[in-house]
Amino acid sequence: MVLEARGLDVTPSMIDSLHRHHDPESAQLLQIVHDDEINHVAIGWRWFDYVCAQRGEDTIPAWQRLVRQHFRGQIKRPFNTLSRLKAGMEPAMYEPLAAPMAGAPTDQAQSA
Repeated sequence: MVLEARGLDVTPSMIDSLHRHHDPESAQLLQIVHDDEINHVAIGWRWFDYVCAQRGEDTIPAWQRLVRQHFRGQIKRPFNTLSRLKAGMEPAMYEPLAAPMAGAPTDQAQSA
């Protein structure tokens, strides 16, 4: 639900690039991959939610804890929020783990 969700973020721009380079066949294939990825992430999320319920854990904090424990660095932006929502991933789940956008002001710069 980290790496496959990242596929949801980056695949649409690859599809757009293929269209710009007049390769609609490859773009269509990547669209199929993207749509399948939504299902993969959704299935993972449902199973994770099920296991958390069995253990009496809150799903989002449990996922965030495991990502912090097992994933190096921060989750990269930008996010494809629409595809992530289709897969059941609310922004509250991954936003707290996200790296700032390149060129975006930091909290420190904003308070200066």
